[in-house]
Amino acid sequence: MRKTIQKLCRFYVDFMQFLGLMTYDLERLNNDEIIGKVIISNHSMLIDALFVLAYTDNVCCVVKGQLFRNPVTSMTVSLAGYIPNNEEDLIEAAVEKLAAGENILIFPEGTRNRYDTQLEFKRGAANIAIHANSDIVPFLITCSPRALQKHESWYQLPDIKSKILVRINPTLKIENCIDKSLAKTIQYRRLTAFLRDYYLTTIRQLDSFTEKE
Repeated sequence: MRKTIQKLCRFYVDFMQFLGLMTYDLERLNNDEIIGKVIISNHSMLIDALFVLAYTDNVCCVVKGQLFRNPVTSMTVSLAGYIPNNEEDLIEAAVEKLAAGENILIFPEGTRNRYDTQLEFKRGAANIAIHANSDIVPFLITCSPRALQKHESWYQLPDIKSKILVRINPTLKIENCIDKSLAKTIQYRRLTAFLRDYYLTTIRQLDSFTEKE
């Protein structure tokens, strides 16, 4: 099921580009094998997850619990072994999957942001990574002009064709991000803050570079 989802996601984003609805570029700055890692991304578009799923193998997504109750999506998310975000033992389930070599995709913001540097990160991704002692692979996805935002319908597209950048950034090791000798509760907070600052810095550097071009 995950391989099927991966192929469908790749077909969908390539087909959208073929139709001229948008263009996208993929930049791989990460040559590591992505196995048993926490994958995170900023979240501005409805289709952010499709790019991650299209270009990463064996991804287990943390998804909205309502998808398991929706007759259209319940079978797919169940067969794919995804984790509902309202599951009581979410962290334990994610740790087990990481230990088995699966990758966990979670958006630290939880929902789509309203502007690129809003980035109100929650602690879910940090909690999982620290409990599993897992490396983190940060995807950066930008869209200009912004499209498929929160409270917009899937068919609402800007008049100007959007250009999307999908960048797979180098792997982050937890010990290089925070002090692992601190209490776990402090580690959660500090890793969450580190990841948010990491994205803010990266997005601003990208904006600065684009302006110079």
